[in-house]
Amino acid sequence: AGGAHVTDVRARGDNRENERRIEEEKGRQGRRQKLLYEAESSARQNAAVAMKWSSLFEQEIPQELLSEIELQRDTCSRIIASKDFLVKEFKSELKGKDDEYVKALKRQADDVETLLGRMGGQFAAARTAHGDELEEIENAFMQERQEALDTNKLELGKLMERRQQLEVRFLDQRQARADDDSRQLDRQRVQDAEDYAILKIRLETEIQTLEQDLEEMRATYQLNSEKLDYNYRVLQERDQENSSTIQQQKRKIARLQDVLSGLKGKYAREDRKFKSDNAELTDEFKRLTEQFKELQTKFVHFEDADTRRYRELWNMNEGDITTTMRQVLQADKVLHEQQLGLHWYPPSDTIFNDSSSHEATVGSSMGATGGG
Repeated sequence: AGGAHVTDVRARGDNRENERRIEEEKGRQGRRQKLLYEAESSARQNAAVAMKWSSLFEQEIPQELLSEIELQRDTCSRIIASKDFLVKEFKSELKGKDDEYVKALKRQADDVETLLGRMGGQFAAARTAHGDELEEIENAFMQERQEALDTNKLELGKLMERRQQLEVRFLDQRQARADDDSRQLDRQRVQDAEDYAILKIRLETEIQTLEQDLEEMRATYQLNSEKLDYNYRVLQERDQENSSTIQQQKRKIARLQDVLSGLKGKYAREDRKFKSDNAELTDEFKRLTEQFKELQTKFVHFEDADTRRYRELWNMNEGDITTTMRQVLQADKVLHEQQLGLHWYPPSDTIFNDSSSHEATVGSSMGATGGG
């Protein structure tokens, strides 16, 4: 029964440790899920913020740009607030772990005190039981001492030896149990200290990582705020420049409209004038065309008359010219043969055919002139 009490203390300690480790694993999984969710959510929000910048540069209306910038600022504030909330939650859990560790040390101290008390009670009970047993043996021995003093001397020695062995064995067992319990307590303390140190380092590392992310987000937010302020000032200046340009363009448009009105009036006047001139020139062209056709008809008539007259004159003078030519050739023959003593060669008969070819040439040339 006493050993069961001692084992019960150890079993309760083991159960508490198992439950603590199970809860710690659940908490670790929960923190890991929170970190993953926060990382994914932050990545999506950061991507949305980054994608929004390109659309901001395309905004041309200052009021819409200001509204979009305010939305970007609110989105960045929500991201930072989410990071701060997660950091506060982890710090709170770390503080809870410290408190839990202190409570665990107190419970272990209580268990040690309880275990020592029960071991002391077991030792006292065993000592009392052995004392009672020894007293009974002594009483029986004293009762039988007179009958079997000599006989029981040897048995008494054996009993005393057995008693000494039992006491030594009991003391050894007690010392062994005490040493084993002490070693278990030492191992438990070392294991708890190592677990606490590992947990503390991991949580501190996570907190440092989150703080670094927070600083990076703050720096990014500051840079984005400066960019937005600069872009806002640039847009204000551009708006002023555009307003001035719009006024200038309006004045220029008014001036050009006046010029356009003048040009339209001038165009209308010139168009009426050109239409009138065109009609007059068209009539003149028609008149000259009729005159050209009449002249062409007259030219053909006079050409035919001149050709007939030319042929009549040619035919009339052709015989006289041929007779004269033959006389000249005869005189040339006499000069060569009689006066010069040279052999005379008469010309070819084609010279007498030049009249017909000349007539054809004259007719074709007059026809070409008439056609032109």
